[in-house]
Amino acid sequence: METTETINTKKHGFPCRIKKISAALEEPMATDAESGVINVNYRIRVHLFIVILFLAVIPMLAIILLYEHKIVEPGGSALILIPIFILLASQSLTTLLEYILFKKNLLKIHEFSERIKDGYYDTHFNLPMQRDEENYQIQVLRSLESLARVIRGQNNMLIYNLKETRTEANMMKKLAERDGLTGLFNRRYFDTVFQAEAENSKRSKTALTLIMVDCDKFKQVNDTYGHDTGDRVLKQLALIMTEVIRSGRDVPFRFGGDEFGILLPQTELSAAERVVSRLQEVYMTSERHGTTLSISAVSAVLAEGANLHEQMKTIIKRADDGIYKVKRSGGNGAEFARV
Repeated sequence: METTETINTKKHGFPCRIKKISAALEEPMATDAESGVINVNYRIRVHLFIVILFLAVIPMLAIILLYEHKIVEPGGSALILIPIFILLASQSLTTLLEYILFKKNLLKIHEFSERIKDGYYDTHFNLPMQRDEENYQIQVLRSLESLARVIRGQNNMLIYNLKETRTEANMMKKLAERDGLTGLFNRRYFDTVFQAEAENSKRSKTALTLIMVDCDKFKQVNDTYGHDTGDRVLKQLALIMTEVIRSGRDVPFRFGGDEFGILLPQTELSAAERVVSRLQEVYMTSERHGTTLSISAVSAVLAEGANLHEQMKTIIKRADDGIYKVKRSGGNGAEFARV
């Protein structure tokens, strides 16, 4: 049997190929039950010989038996039995011959074509080893298999390209949502998530808390130790922020420069105070190069009847005001408010 590569690309045929192709990206390899081997009758000459032998030998055997049992006397009149027998059997034998030589294989070719059309590109015929001289039917079947392999290769290339495109798209999406230095979410993503969580807070009537963080004396670190040291301080602060929040629930951001934030969905102000306390405690034990943190936390349950965007603006403004208040008091502190 000719060895063929088995690749499962279920149900993404030509009419709906692009629509269904993404489903194939996640599918496992085909099992043996799905390998699509089609058995065909390639021993045409053997079957033809059997049919001819049947037509020639059976009547002769019948005449011999008739002679032996003396049912008929030897003579030329007995030979008339041969064409009579052939005439009586011709219709059935013609149908049998047609089925053996042509129709059966044509049905197999039709089955093969339908499977290829439906996207089962691993389908192949059960053919013998290739030889120098083969009948035309075998050559046609091998040509169909070659065509299927070409289609399968093109389909696999399309899947590969789509995977690469999806990977690049995910990478671009990540770059668009993440801060390049710290790996935290950026301001653009904050705007999206903040609105979604504000709508959820309004609908569920639960508190939404925004914590804003500003790194005090950060400019002095850059001026004294250089920007590389300043970058390490910011990365360290970002890492500490991710460690003191609920993973997968709270969302840390870098707004830009030395300004950071944390969005805490379904979180009361008392819980936010514990997060702030833990953040300050861990940061003060880190390699901070003399920097401290000014922090402002604002908690709100968004009202059902009020304008959502106006309430969001109010939360951000109150958090900004809290940062300025801590800064005016010398920094290294926290301010808490409810709105």
